[in-house]
Amino acid sequence: MALCVLWVLPDKFNAPRSRAWRFVVPYGLYSGADNKYAFFAPVVPSARRVRVRVLCGAEWIPFETTVNSNESRLRLHTIATMVMQKETDEQMAASWAAFALGNMPCATAALVEVDYYSVPSVSDYRRGERPDWNLLHVLAFMTKEELKSVEESRQ
Repeated sequence: MALCVLWVLPDKFNAPRSRAWRFVVPYGLYSGADNKYAFFAPVVPSARRVRVRVLCGAEWIPFETTVNSNESRLRLHTIATMVMQKETDEQMAASWAAFALGNMPCATAALVEVDYYSVPSVSDYRRGERPDWNLLHVLAFMTKEELKSVEESRQ
């Protein structure tokens, strides 16, 4: 708790040149204390996930990336969280779609779906409501060839 207080005090109380501060700064970075613990109640954000599906012929196929290590899993999760930020969501989703389209030769289109995990309040839980994944938004992409054929069919 004391380390948390250090992060919310004004800068004049922080002593970046002191020996103790050299140990406190890494703690803040690794624990999240440097962002004023905003990830604790009452502003805990819902968990989110990104799913990618590609269109091969007439069938939508889920595209799964293979991860072989915890480091790869962390990178993937970090990239996925960028899809959930308004400033970068479309660019990151386009990157995921391009990766999926490039790895599936039969694919002509891709859907990047962002879900959030809705956790009910305690009273709603007692009434029978359970946590569940809900669709937040979908971003659609297609190959240049598919776009060209769609534009030609409209003319």
